[in-house]
Amino acid sequence: MQALNRIHTLFTSERWRAALGALLGMGLCSIFLHAVNGSGHWVITPLAATMVILYVQPHSPVAQPWPVVGSYLICCLVGFFCVHWLAPIQLAVTVAIAASIWFMVRFHCIHPPGAAIALLIVLDGPHSGSGMTQLAGQVVLNIGIALGSTMLISNFILRRPYPYHAQATAPSLHRTQDEAPLRRIGLAHEDLASAVATLDTFVDVQEDELVEIYNLAVDHAFGRHVGLTCADIMSRDVMTVHFDTDLEKAWNLLRLHKIKSLPVVDAFGNLIGIATVADFLRQMDDTSAAGLAVRLQGFLRRTPGLTSEKAEVVGQIMTSDVFTATPQTPVAQLIARVSDKGLAHIPVVDAGRKVVGIVTQSDMLAALYKRLAMSEAVPRA
Repeated sequence: MQALNRIHTLFTSERWRAALGALLGMGLCSIFLHAVNGSGHWVITPLAATMVILYVQPHSPVAQPWPVVGSYLICCLVGFFCVHWLAPIQLAVTVAIAASIWFMVRFHCIHPPGAAIALLIVLDGPHSGSGMTQLAGQVVLNIGIALGSTMLISNFILRRPYPYHAQATAPSLHRTQDEAPLRRIGLAHEDLASAVATLDTFVDVQEDELVEIYNLAVDHAFGRHVGLTCADIMSRDVMTVHFDTDLEKAWNLLRLHKIKSLPVVDAFGNLIGIATVADFLRQMDDTSAAGLAVRLQGFLRRTPGLTSEKAEVVGQIMTSDVFTATPQTPVAQLIARVSDKGLAHIPVVDAGRKVVGIVTQSDMLAALYKRLAMSEAVPRA
């Protein structure tokens, strides 16, 4: 089993996915172009570099359709102009590369292999009118089949969307216009635009990916400086219930201990779900102030007899899909999850999923407050 897992990990790594994509993509290009012309020479050499970018850096701005198409077409025209109007050849080569870069930046279609097209045209020239038409058609055909095969292979075989589209912001958990708490204090588009303008340089990464890199770096730095884990802050005397615990008994435990959730465990103490106040309230149809108390009492009361039309035990209302942590999980990871998903209680389990503690929002807030207070109390040199 471990060997199979290793093999699966190996062939699902980005290195192997990129190589597989290039294998299939270049194979389709070669077959199609050879069928059109009957000669393998219809595959232009810069296409190799384009394949590397399309399958190794599919999310990069230089790998998107317009940069690929625009760079090839613009640099093709630049190459034709330079080879026919500039001499000697050294001057034509120099101007072709410089002009290609200027036009690619000007029209926001930076794709490095495009400049190689200009160089190839200059070195292979001069060209007759029919020769230029044939070469331009060759370029269009190459980039067309390259992009078409990339869209097909990336979306349906490699399962990674191409062209790249920024992911839509997830709707608010509370169905309001406010963003998630961590996003309210993160980077904004204006911040990135200002930084790029200040640097006056080209950034080869998508904006939302740059934000994600920033947030991951901040989380890592926070965890490194704070250094707290679940074992440091979790409650260890955890109230738990079983699948067959009566609803009334579970509700009374919530009220008695003034808590909002109860981990549900099996006979061996292993976590199988969680029952929260929200799980109880979801069973109520009438949530008006007057009707809620009456319906809740009726819901909690055990139905006499062998059959019932309502839930009778905790296992019938619990949430089975539970986000858990281990004693070694850094608190920084929990903060991000609590913020994004609105989790109030996170069971802490060992390697066998036995419940060893629980972390609540109050635990995290108290721990962070204490760590901040202690750091501020240390005298500065």
